[in-house]
Amino acid sequence: MKENDIVKLINFKEKYRKRNLYEKVNGVILKSLPLNKSLVLFLNDKIIGDYAVVEIDNIDLKLEDVKLPIDFIQELKKSDKLKEEKLYEKQEFKVLNLAECDVVELLIEDEKYSKFGIHKGDVGVVAIDYATNDSILVDFSRVDKNGKYYGDCISVKIQDLKIHDFVPKD
Repeated sequence: MKENDIVKLINFKEKYRKRNLYEKVNGVILKSLPLNKSLVLFLNDKIIGDYAVVEIDNIDLKLEDVKLPIDFIQELKKSDKLKEEKLYEKQEFKVLNLAECDVVELLIEDEKYSKFGIHKGDVGVVAIDYATNDSILVDFSRVDKNGKYYGDCISVKIQDLKIHDFVPKD
């Protein structure tokens, strides 16, 4: 395996789980290492924008039959996060503690939410099972007892939410 090859993690081991990686996650070889290892950049499918750079045994990788576009390779080489002195700073994925259909509560009052009619304490439902820029799509839409629709489906910072202790009414 060589630099810029696209690979998939196939032999999932506990040492990879500790870095919050998951089976069949795709990555890009940043460099070949001694002892049949590679330094791999993995991109987190659950939190878009999150990544991890991890040393992986080559036997645990499968070479994919696809190549990175030249433009992408050039962008990778320019990235400050992938400079030699920073390669080992981010060695694990963040964990997304929310899932699609979780009932959540908004913890803060902020204009970025109130302009959509959503306020602290409002309850919504997570609409998708992945996050982008530490935000997730939440559906706060409701129909009041007069039949009037209010609320919206908006992107909310994960730290502004908590899983709601939803107790259904009988």
